[in-house]
Amino acid sequence: MKFSIYHAQPVLDLIGKYESRGDYDIVYGGIPKSLRPKVKITSLTVRGVLTWQANIRAHGVASTAAGKYQIIYNTLKATVAQMGFNTSRVFDETVQDEMACHLLIGRGFQRYLDGAIDMESMVIGLAKEWASLPVPRDMQGPSRWLKAGQSYYAGDGLNKAHASVAEVETALAIARERYRSGAQPSAPAPDPAPAPSPAKPSSSNLLTTALIIGAAAAIIFLKG
Repeated sequence: MKFSIYHAQPVLDLIGKYESRGDYDIVYGGIPKSLRPKVKITSLTVRGVLTWQANIRAHGVASTAAGKYQIIYNTLKATVAQMGFNTSRVFDETVQDEMACHLLIGRGFQRYLDGAIDMESMVIGLAKEWASLPVPRDMQGPSRWLKAGQSYYAGDGLNKAHASVAEVETALAIARERYRSGAQPSAPAPDPAPAPSPAKPSSSNLLTTALIIGAAAAIIFLKG
């Protein structure tokens, strides 16, 4: 069984929380205002995002990261090629989520869900893809020896971990439980039916009531 967006959502939300504060339109903060997109990136096509990223790369900007998952130019270009992606599609929330799931697969997420790799290996895989996520143990990084909890890219002058190892492990555990139980999002409960309005008395009932009251009053008067 292939995982769904719902199964991956705890992990996707954790990545988004620390990469972009969940903002699908955000771009790397160090990009000069003059080089920023003139419109929201969720309104650009994937081709448009690639063109914009290539342009800011040519200007020597430190990072081309864009969107909720802060996908950089080289990663986006490779993802398009690997997925056979239609670059005329808009880089909206749906497309960004699809691409993030593709990146998860590339780091072993499906194998993790199926029990082929363990939690620690999956945490390391995520840390290699997203710099805001930490490595779970002391290990060698690309340029230096790392301590548990640091970014895999610590020391590059640009990246650092913001999530804790425990947060990553919790998100992965929830995702695996959803997947193994076959859980899917439940449908929203229907709105309760409105309570029936009290029936309005008819004019004939009102007349009958008035006659009864009048007769009772007459009897009381005669007895008095």
